[in-house]
Amino acid sequence: MLGQLYIMLAYLVGRRAGRITIVTGYFPLSRSDKDEGADELALASHTTRMMVNASEGKLDRIIAADLHAPQVVMAGRMGLITEISLMRRLLTKILDSVGDLKLCLMFPDDGANKRFGGIVRDILIERGLSLPIVVIGKRRSDSHNVLIDSVFGDTEGLRGSTTVILDDETATMATQIATAHEIRHGFGVEHVWAATVHGVLCGPAPSRLAAGQPIERLYITDTIPVEDRHELKGLINDGRIVVAPWEDDLANIIFHHHWDQSIREIR
Repeated sequence: MLGQLYIMLAYLVGRRAGRITIVTGYFPLSRSDKDEGADELALASHTTRMMVNASEGKLDRIIAADLHAPQVVMAGRMGLITEISLMRRLLTKILDSVGDLKLCLMFPDDGANKRFGGIVRDILIERGLSLPIVVIGKRRSDSHNVLIDSVFGDTEGLRGSTTVILDDETATMATQIATAHEIRHGFGVEHVWAATVHGVLCGPAPSRLAAGQPIERLYITDTIPVEDRHELKGLINDGRIVVAPWEDDLANIIFHHHWDQSIREIR
């Protein structure tokens, strides 16, 4: 897919494009945002340089949804990469579907709280809702192993609740499932849902979402398309995965960018 993108950029240069913008739901290789020794390469900067080189410097902007790490915006020249968030779209989908359930919102780490806390609290104020919000304290030794140390915030709201874990993306569901076990057994949570903007859902993720696992429902957007992912169709049909399309947001982003309007203010 990256190879096709580089060829497309070169083609646009050949067709005398005056300004080139890439709008991507999921920034390529964004999980490779830092060096993890022999296990993983930091590829965000390299990917960005390849895009710029393929466009012969005519790449004006890269607009991406919910980058995995804030440092990705520094992968190119100042102002090249702009991040927009689809957490509003996702949380709106959840709030519209919960009915009278006792709901509690949870951030899996302080980073998620810092990135999405303002958006989440704004939506609750707009809707006149007062929901408990908790934050997990955890230590990550690497990309595959997480130890949960503590839970902060309105922890009394966890007991008997449907708790929704909010994050930017999930790959194998390992972190979400570990968190779900912890809060079910330690805090009396009745149901656990997860909501993540980017449903990477690779490796064992589909089987981990099968019946009997501690996470009963997963909300995702389709920044990573799902229509041709056969391994997810059964889970979508059963309601275990709920997709919030981002096509309206995509249209707004293209419109605002074309007319040089701020895309950060899109609601």
